[in-house]
Amino acid sequence: MTVVVSTRTGTVTKELKGQFASVSVTLRRLRSPEWEAAREAAQAVLRDDGKLLPLLVEHDLLPDGGVKGWKRMRDDAPIQYAVFLTGIAMWLTAVECGLAGIESWTGVATDSTGSIAPVSRDMLEVLMLDDQFSQQVMALLTEASVLVILEGKPSGASLNGSSELEKTASAPTTAPTASRSRRRAHRD
Repeated sequence: MTVVVSTRTGTVTKELKGQFASVSVTLRRLRSPEWEAAREAAQAVLRDDGKLLPLLVEHDLLPDGGVKGWKRMRDDAPIQYAVFLTGIAMWLTAVECGLAGIESWTGVATDSTGSIAPVSRDMLEVLMLDDQFSQQVMALLTEASVLVILEGKPSGASLNGSSELEKTASAPTTAPTASRSRRRAHRD
């Protein structure tokens, strides 16, 4: 069996595997600038407690102790909080990548009538919490960028439309850190 993988970023339709075998997604493979924009959008949410906390509550992602436990971890355990945020960052980045690249899908329904759910932030926030779904979709969305990284080829035009070579993006490798003011307050 030969597997053909393309660095093209055009629309493709792929069937998922495992428990999501009944789902197929039509998507555009993201280029590095789109991947980076998704990562930046996720980081913006992480830096804004007013946006982050409601998401954590809505999706039952708070650490032990609920909101008080989250605040205690954020204020008193910056390393533990950074580790916690790493997982949240990966989830939020996956949601943003899905919004940027998924054009449609089949096999995703919002109710028992079988009507296809829209590709929306709300749906992606729920679906991307499932590791199997998230890993498969992210592998498809970022396939072109990953191949470009491996091959060392430029990723195309930059977001500002210039023809300058874009540096390739990669998945986050470091945990986000607490804000400086919180770290200073913690040390005092």
